[in-house]
Amino acid sequence: MKNKLFIIEGLPCTGKSNTSKFVADILLKKGHSVSCYDEGNLEHPADYEFHAFMTSNDLRIFNDIELQQVQNIGVMKNLGVVIPLSKVKGELFNKIIPFKIYDCLPWEIEKAIMLEHWEEFAKQANKEMNIYVFNCCFLQNPLCEMMMRFNFPYENIQKYITSIYEHIKTLNPVIIYLQNSKVKERVSEVAKERDDEWIKSVIDYHTSQGYGKSNSLEGFDGYISCIEERQKVELSILKQLPIEKVIIDMPFEDWERTHNIITDFIKERI
Repeated sequence: MKNKLFIIEGLPCTGKSNTSKFVADILLKKGHSVSCYDEGNLEHPADYEFHAFMTSNDLRIFNDIELQQVQNIGVMKNLGVVIPLSKVKGELFNKIIPFKIYDCLPWEIEKAIMLEHWEEFAKQANKEMNIYVFNCCFLQNPLCEMMMRFNFPYENIQKYITSIYEHIKTLNPVIIYLQNSKVKERVSEVAKERDDEWIKSVIDYHTSQGYGKSNSLEGFDGYISCIEERQKVELSILKQLPIEKVIIDMPFEDWERTHNIITDFIKERI
């Protein structure tokens, strides 16, 4: 088995979720064991959606009963404990939420946790015959943190993505990148199909911190400027990485064409 990890990347509204399922279906039809993880999956083996991380020092905020609860549901790591926020509520939740991975932690702590998670995933996946299909956790999630939240320079972002790649390269990972050359038009179209809260939340996330604030970006147009620049960074990093990849421009304009490209691409690798 040559490739054990397929990662679907691209901007919002490019069809990543459906493409992930399409890739998984192709692999299943070929008789492979496949695990497909969409964005936001709480059980993701290489990502931490809606989890918190606390060091041993942080755990001192709990009383004995709370500490026991946390230890029962948490997963011990070298640096502390990872806690699934979906398993806590009430006052305990309120105490833990300030330590949420993504959104709350200092970058150096988050970086160490995420790289450890990728490393653990790769070690386990190398022992299996299973093929994994991931939606967007390789480029999108790091870019949302490092670029949009912290406004780090390109060199820092590129170095971090390369570190992830070094952990997973034994899986012979493949990137299927869904490029969008008409970002504003596509997002405007999809936004009409979604509730108002979605567009409000993404605008706020991108314009109220890091990159958006430093570039004085506001409103819908500011959001579009953010993700257009993000796409440029992602494509630049991809070109520098020694990773197998296929970049499909405007995939949503002709899904038959897109699916044929992906099908042929996969046939050459499995």
